[in-house]
Amino acid sequence: MSTSESSLSSVVSLFFAHGVIQVDSKSPFTLSSGAKSPIYLDHRRAMTHPLLRSSLVAAWSDHLEAELKRCGFTPREVVCVGTATAGIAPAMALAMQWNTEFLYVRQKPKGHGLQQMVEGEFHPSKPHLVIDDMLTTGQSLLKSVEVLRQLETRLVLASTITTHAIPSSHRKFETLNLPFKALFETHQILDLAKAAGLISAVDVRTVLTWLENLSAINDSLE
Repeated sequence: MSTSESSLSSVVSLFFAHGVIQVDSKSPFTLSSGAKSPIYLDHRRAMTHPLLRSSLVAAWSDHLEAELKRCGFTPREVVCVGTATAGIAPAMALAMQWNTEFLYVRQKPKGHGLQQMVEGEFHPSKPHLVIDDMLTTGQSLLKSVEVLRQLETRLVLASTITTHAIPSSHRKFETLNLPFKALFETHQILDLAKAAGLISAVDVRTVLTWLENLSAINDSLE
């Protein structure tokens, strides 16, 4: 196993140890939409625990540094922009890791003062990396991208910790000509968790079937 794989496996083990990811093929979880899912992801919990937080950010920053290099940038050049509210803590953590600037995009304009949508000292000509915790349909991340583009912001990359890798969601970023990069795809987490003995083969098959159905539903809505 390479160092990179070892780092990812360690993060996945900590995800399960701290309940960031839970899998139950017999008693599915009820999501906020009311839908049932055999897998539950709560990345906000990852920011609570120091060892998990540092391990996650170290792996994620290494992953993004290679992508930023392909885009022609170093981490110190980019502004880390979080989506409200789930992307704020991850964006701040990456900004601290790289010692670079941090902003976040509000869900709606502030009701007083300048009524801005972007919080922080904002220079749209700088290269910006837009960050959320999870990509399913991509609605929250794309909403922030839309706000930033309306402000003529220079966007170079979008990223999340995890993506369900739904093709229709990823195509939205291709349409916008904005590279997207996640640290994990859900199937990769399942493989690493199974190799570590954290879940069973039945759990993996159940989640993969659910993901296939979720992808089909979202693709049909395009």
